[in-house]
Amino acid sequence: MEPPRCQLLLVADLPTRLTQSGLEVTGQINRVDTRLLVDTGAERTVLTAQTIRSELLARSKLSITQLTGVTGTISNADVFADLQLGAVDFQQRFAVADIPGVGGLVGGDLLSDYDVELDIPERRVRLWKASSCRADQLPWTGQRATLSAHVTMGNRVVVPAAVNGRPVDALLDTGSSISLLSADLPGHLGGRATPEDTMATIPGIGAGSAMVRFHRFASMDVGQDHIPSPLIAIGETLSIAPDMVLGLDYLKGHRIWISYRARQVFIQ
Repeated sequence: MEPPRCQLLLVADLPTRLTQSGLEVTGQINRVDTRLLVDTGAERTVLTAQTIRSELLARSKLSITQLTGVTGTISNADVFADLQLGAVDFQQRFAVADIPGVGGLVGGDLLSDYDVELDIPERRVRLWKASSCRADQLPWTGQRATLSAHVTMGNRVVVPAAVNGRPVDALLDTGSSISLLSADLPGHLGGRATPEDTMATIPGIGAGSAMVRFHRFASMDVGQDHIPSPLIAIGETLSIAPDMVLGLDYLKGHRIWISYRARQVFIQ
């Protein structure tokens, strides 16, 4: 029997900007252009309170959404809206939260219906409808690594990585500007505090923030990619990642293809 033929249908090709807020695209909320973050680490798609006010959207008094990030958990009512990304139109309820500088974010509840291509070096995010496609059938040239992925119940994508040669489970998170290692692990990975470590506060969803410590490890490995002397933040990841968050500081230098359906991630 012949293997299934790879079929790819491009449904959204979105110009992308790397800003202080994150990986930003322009979508339409109720047919009005709106700046949105693409956040592979978020379970839910979120609209901000300012977007709701400006678009006169009505919040639900009956449905409450809980959102969890590295800086904590918030609860808020949700809202019904029409969101368009390229040729894709979503008419449904969305969560509500305060996110500085943008009108909302696109999370795993929407992204997981597609194969998601993050071509960050070329500043594009693409959504594909894909059938059974292998790494060598992607519309790319050149070598690429194939990683088995675990997709959580909240549509977060976790891949194998290694820090100082020891395996860790890493959450692919375009909503995080930095890579973050759980505070429980550094002692086991040779990452004990040194005088050269620096402290910083990172913002989060809503009014939350978190204190992290930056430490230079000997190495990090993701697929075929070996990074010597990476500077990785150490802090509390709460429940969103088992060991590590792999953020934009790493992802922005790579092309990433996430196949939620096939439970695979391709990296170039």
